[in-house]
Amino acid sequence: MAQLWVKTHGGDWLRADQIIEIGTEPVRAPNDGPGATEVIARLAVATGSGNRDHDRGDGTVGPSARVLGRYPDENSAQRVADRLVLTLLSAERNAQITFEDDDVLVRPVHDRTTSDTPYNGRALDHR
Repeated sequence: MAQLWVKTHGGDWLRADQIIEIGTEPVRAPNDGPGATEVIARLAVATGSGNRDHDRGDGTVGPSARVLGRYPDENSAQRVADRLVLTLLSAERNAQITFEDDDVLVRPVHDRTTSDTPYNGRALDHR
């Protein structure tokens, strides 16, 4: 399987083999317009919160969710999510996946044209 990295909205990188679901959710930020939607990746990494007292505890645990992109409407976000799923399913070579507007871009790992890619071929096997 190819080694794929997906850039998040915050600028860090996710290993694609940790993604278990791609979806969309409405933006909850007060400054975004109505209908603004985020593309979300749910990861195979549990996160949660809990409280513990002497004998009992309570809390919630679920998959970690990361924002991959933010779009002005649900249709744009869904198009990007659909393209990302197709890209992840069809990848045959090691690559880095980024987003520009509503495009899903795929760069080979040996592409060293930008400085924002910490995994830019240094830690990946070349195929």
